[in-house]
Amino acid sequence: MNHTEQAKYDMAKRMLKGQIDVEEVAMMSGLPISEVQKMRDEQDKVERKSLGGMTVRELGVENVLIDNDVLEESEQ
Repeated sequence: MNHTEQAKYDMAKRMLKGQIDVEEVAMMSGLPISEVQKMRDEQDKVERKSLGGMTVRELGVENVLIDNDVLEESEQ
């Protein structure tokens, strides 16, 4: 993967952490919806593990302050 493609994926991951819809992320990043959906699913898995079985979206809370560094550490 070249630097441009990697930058698209990195941007999409940051946008998903900001709770932007999959369709919008795909449109703005230029990535296929299926790829963005896979990234959303992976993020949801990490959030469920870190937040006790729920995701930020499922909690229904707007403007939640989540320490993304903690979530990223959980991914490893």
